[in-house]
Amino acid sequence: MDFDVIIPTYKVSPEFITRCLDSVVKQTVDTWHCWIADGTPQNHETYEPMMEAMAPFLESEKFTYLRQSGTGVSQARNEAVSKGSAPYLATLDGDDLWYPEHLGWMAEAIEASKDTPVVLWWAGADAEIFLSSFKTKETFSTGGVIGWFEQFPKTLPRDTHYFLRGSAVIPSNTVVIRNRFEEVGGYDETLQIGEDTDLYLRMTGDPGAVGYENTYWGYQIDAVSGYHGCGEWQTTQCGVMSSVADNRNFDETMAELQRQAQIGLDSLRPVLMEDKPSDVSEEYWNFIVQLVVQKYQTELMVSLGADV
Repeated sequence: MDFDVIIPTYKVSPEFITRCLDSVVKQTVDTWHCWIADGTPQNHETYEPMMEAMAPFLESEKFTYLRQSGTGVSQARNEAVSKGSAPYLATLDGDDLWYPEHLGWMAEAIEASKDTPVVLWWAGADAEIFLSSFKTKETFSTGGVIGWFEQFPKTLPRDTHYFLRGSAVIPSNTVVIRNRFEEVGGYDETLQIGEDTDLYLRMTGDPGAVGYENTYWGYQIDAVSGYHGCGEWQTTQCGVMSSVADNRNFDETMAELQRQAQIGLDSLRPVLMEDKPSDVSEEYWNFIVQLVVQKYQTELMVSLGADV
C-alpha cells in the first residue's frame, strides 16, 4: 500500500515541524514518500530555524522539499500531490503529528474496504479543546478527541456526504484515494478555510444532485491515530499563521475567512424531511437532517461547556 504524504508548511516553528516529520519517519509501514510544500517567506523569522529543523530529514530520499509556487494551503497541497504518483494521499499539517500506527491502520482499512466505493478513510485525533464555561464565562482548555464520531456507524455508507456536511473530519488524520481526488480537481485553491471539507463533499457526491448510484463512501477507523497541534505557531490558530493573514490585520483576516466559509455554506443544497428516500424510515431521515445541521456536534460542545 503506497502513500504520498502531503505536508504543507507556512511559518511553522522548528519544534512543531521536527515532531511532525519525526512522526512520519516512525510509521510502522515504510511504503510512503513525503512531499513538503513550503510557502514560508524567506525573510520571515521562522524560515531559517524551520529549514534547519528540516535539514536532517531532507537528507533521506524519502523526503522531497518544494518551494510553493503559489499561495494558500490548497495550492500547496495540490502542488505536492502533482509531484507524486502513489494511489493514496495522506495529508498531514506541519503543526500536527501521527502516532506510529497511523499509516498501518489506514492500510488495513483500505484493504478491508477494497470492494466498496470508499474514497476516504479517517481516524480521530487527540487535541487540546478550548471551552467557554456557561457558569463563569471563563475559557478553559481540556484534552479530548476530535474528528471521531459515534454517529457515523449509524449512518448508511451511501449517506457519507450528508454525514460530512455536519461532522468535520481532521485532514491530518485522513487518507483519500488519488484517482477520485484528481477526478474532482483536487482542492479548491480559492479556499483557505473549509477546503478539506469542500474536497471531501465533492469526492463523495451529493446524493440529491447525482443520485445514490453515483455517490462514494467514507470509512471511519475505530482509533485515535495522531495529535492535532496547539500553540503559538499553530498554523490554524484563527488563520493568523496562514497566508490569508498576509497584509491583513486580525479583523480583516477574520472577515476574509468568514467570507470564504460563507461561500462554502451558500453552495450547499438544503436537506429537508421531504427529501427522504422511500427505502428509509422517518426516524433515520430525521437523524440525517439533524446531522447536516450539526445538531449533535452543538449538543456535545454545550454539554462540555455546562460542565466547567
